[in-house]
Amino acid sequence: MARPVSDIGQLLSCPLFADVARESVTLDARDLRTRFYSPGQIVFNQDDTSGEVYFLRSGLLLALYLDQDGRELIFTRLNTHDYFGEISAIDGGKRSLSVYAKTASCLIVMKRQAFLDLLETIPLVRQRIMIDMAERIRRLTRHSYQLTSQSVDKRLKAYVARMALESGAFKPNGLLAKFPTHAEIAGSIGASREEVSRSISVLKRAGILEAGRQKLTILQPNALLSEH
Repeated sequence: MARPVSDIGQLLSCPLFADVARESVTLDARDLRTRFYSPGQIVFNQDDTSGEVYFLRSGLLLALYLDQDGRELIFTRLNTHDYFGEISAIDGGKRSLSVYAKTASCLIVMKRQAFLDLLETIPLVRQRIMIDMAERIRRLTRHSYQLTSQSVDKRLKAYVARMALESGAFKPNGLLAKFPTHAEIAGSIGASREEVSRSISVLKRAGILEAGRQKLTILQPNALLSEH
């Protein structure tokens, strides 16, 4: 379901537009739409040729890559205020990932040309997008290194540590609520669901963490950084 965006402030609440003067964002009402997605609904498919850019107002999305054998590799989780789709908007190419709603989600959708016009007219937005892309490249480099040189146990520890650091839960008894399923973790670290389950069991037996239904408690955060 889609409807017009009645207040440009809904878009400007995205961190990408922080400190951007409202009057400098000259968008036609036809350039923006609000869309609502149910859990499991596809936002767009890999190889889609649309060039729209999306801004997540609420909900949780998963971006994944589908290989030739039909296996899903989860690339990232998209949270409130994240934006995506800018690469296809910039180069006019196909989508490199599929995105679907993990929970009920609300998105603002911007037409490609409107987004390109923003890049031309607002240097701060352009600079932030360049910085985000550079960080994404660094993340991909680290991930590629982990896939080729680290065991599943080490990749899982790095994954949990990163989530804990990002959410402020990297401390004794730190709680990670709404923790991804074993299948989602497997897709993110390049392992099977069974391998992830075994690795989590090893960490539980070592007293490093406790795991419950979609939640995880970190008992020994520094052990997640250990090489052993």
